[in-house]
Amino acid sequence: MESACLVRQIKPHQKLLCKYGAAPLLSNADIKQKTMNDKSTKFNLDTPLQTASALDDDKLSRRGFAESAANALLKIPATAGLAVSIEGPWGSGKTSVLAMIEAVLRKDSMKSPVIVHFNPWLIGDKDALLRHFLSRIAEAVKLNDHSSDGKKVAKQIKAYSKAFDVVKLIPGAEPWVSLVKSVIDSVGDTAGSIAEYKTPDLEVYKQKVEDALRKFPRPIVVFVDDIDRLFPAEVFEMVRIIKAVGGLPNVGYVLAWDAAYVSSALDKLDVPFADSYLDKVVQIRMPLPSLSVSARGKMINEALDGLDPEALTPRFKDHDEHLSSLYFSGLRDLLEQPRDVARVFNALRVTEPQLRGEISFADILGMAALSVKAPDLFVLLRKNPRIFVGKLASDGGFPGQVEDVIKEGCAQRNIAYEASSSPINVRNVVHFLFPFVAEAEDSYALYRASDVEGRVGHPDRLAIALQLSLSSSDVSLEAAKKYLRQPTVRTEIAEGLARENCTEFLELLGDVANSLKGDGICDLAELCEAIAALPKQAVFVERATVGRQSLQLNPNDVALRAVYMLVHASNDGQMTEIAERIATNPETLSCAAEIVSQSYVPDREQYSRQLTLSAASKADVLKTFARNISDACEDGTLFTMANPGFILWTLARLCPEVCPDVYKALKTAESSLDKFALSFLQRTWSSSEGQTYGLPRDESLQSVYCSLDEFKTHAEERLLDTRLTNPTKAAWRCVVMGKELYGSDGSEVRR
Repeated sequence: MESACLVRQIKPHQKLLCKYGAAPLLSNADIKQKTMNDKSTKFNLDTPLQTASALDDDKLSRRGFAESAANALLKIPATAGLAVSIEGPWGSGKTSVLAMIEAVLRKDSMKSPVIVHFNPWLIGDKDALLRHFLSRIAEAVKLNDHSSDGKKVAKQIKAYSKAFDVVKLIPGAEPWVSLVKSVIDSVGDTAGSIAEYKTPDLEVYKQKVEDALRKFPRPIVVFVDDIDRLFPAEVFEMVRIIKAVGGLPNVGYVLAWDAAYVSSALDKLDVPFADSYLDKVVQIRMPLPSLSVSARGKMINEALDGLDPEALTPRFKDHDEHLSSLYFSGLRDLLEQPRDVARVFNALRVTEPQLRGEISFADILGMAALSVKAPDLFVLLRKNPRIFVGKLASDGGFPGQVEDVIKEGCAQRNIAYEASSSPINVRNVVHFLFPFVAEAEDSYALYRASDVEGRVGHPDRLAIALQLSLSSSDVSLEAAKKYLRQPTVRTEIAEGLARENCTEFLELLGDVANSLKGDGICDLAELCEAIAALPKQAVFVERATVGRQSLQLNPNDVALRAVYMLVHASNDGQMTEIAERIATNPETLSCAAEIVSQSYVPDREQYSRQLTLSAASKADVLKTFARNISDACEDGTLFTMANPGFILWTLARLCPEVCPDVYKALKTAESSLDKFALSFLQRTWSSSEGQTYGLPRDESLQSVYCSLDEFKTHAEERLLDTRLTNPTKAAWRCVVMGKELYGSDGSEVRR
């Protein structure tokens, strides 16, 4: 029998497919033009960082990487050169890292090297690469150093560059002077004396360059970008140039390239041992570190905040939960590079306005991600939507059951998955968007477990964490393992968490727990309770309330996901028992509210399978849950927790009989009831306007803690206090007015 959740999702997705299928796919040029024309666009991840602000604008935690490269370049030997390669795939942010390295090199103006920029992609002539390369160095030295040593270096390098061109012309039959003159004319140096170039002896010229460079008081650093944009023959020529002149003393080279593409280009030209050839050219190879979990989250959050605010206005139930579920269901791992995020959100800006209000924002974002990262699958969606949804609304008497139609498309979908760069994550996003597909591919249970297997399948997922530490904005794999396996260090590790990394630590706990499969875990139940208690810590509460963003992962949800993955991976059979322990533990009250709500609130929808309680224990669980809330009200700890409003809302739905006593306890602890109003009256939140406040839409909940008249009277009394400011003032005004108001300025919400 189909679940209510699946029935609810299929109809909007049929609209989605029809909309996407009715219009032609936009080209990259169309998307770029649309983005440029969009005056509301505030975000462009595809623009590289600029040197002047690169270190301040670093959002990917790559400052340490840039400093390591810069420190190596500051130690260029006076007797030899140094070549450093910054390696990463297309769109991984190499140009931004070059800007950061240059910024570090320029920090100390007294010791700053002469910086040279060379972009071979702009030359467009393989035979001219060397001349332009050496001339660019000479010009930069002459421009940045007016001393006699600088002029001498510039002169000798320029002569060296011309000597290379002379050698290329020697096989011709023209007289020697004419040949030299043609070289001089070609580089625009008519003032040079022909007599200076009477011999094409390269070693003589090279020796003069080396002598001048050894006496030059400053190192020279040459940045070479976009090598992986060249054609194979040009790539080979550029690599040969670096190999030929890379030994010049006091000169360092920073080469940005995709090592896989460069090796492939060399292989196409039959260069022997192409894979290891680069090791002969470059002394220090520095692959860009993979993006951390928090870095990806920051990129996606910033991209979301750069959208038209109307795009993120909640129009469907559980807007935020659906968006977070998409993030965990493959989107995070699918968007591997900064340029992936830029391309997906450029596509989103074009398609979202057409679908706004018809389907959920998370679904539009998921489809935009597939259109960019899995174009073959996206074409399949447009051509054959039935193998994803079974039937379309227009099919009428179309033969066959939904399940059969979708199962018949398994082979076609598998081919499309494998054609993408990240098959597992593409599959997971598809399963999120189209639950019947997950069921047909025998992955429905795993999807309901928040995409456990999909994350395990990503080869680089846990390896990233090895480079991280708890003292930075990220989290470490080792710390997660210790937390899971060593009860005595849990408190110390938890106290070391910061606001910037606490939620990521919870997320990593789930991933590591799944990979361990229970190995080394000695106290499963106690460990699960410890994890569920983490969101009550101040850093988690601050993360949930301070600087809120569009993609705000609820720490309670992340903690329960980690618990579920831990118990599921351990195959312990204690799922219900552990759920009950968390639901009745006063130290885990925030997570308890989530478990109780998902288990006992009839119309609560679930986007991912969570820990649930048995119906048989309902009375005892709710009794203890209510008592724990009463105790938290009396000792003043309720409003120090993450999302106290949800705790109060859950109590109102499931234990209305105890709510009046809770209200009295709250009023005794805080006569103003300001914290109660700010928590219980929360409605929706948007990136542009912030939090809104209003009485519950369900009228039965409006008087569950006290009568509505009493509540209004108290609100009127509070509004007489001239010291009251927003958002507290807006919260009390919404009670008196009976309308939803923005907390920022108290204005009315109009939908």
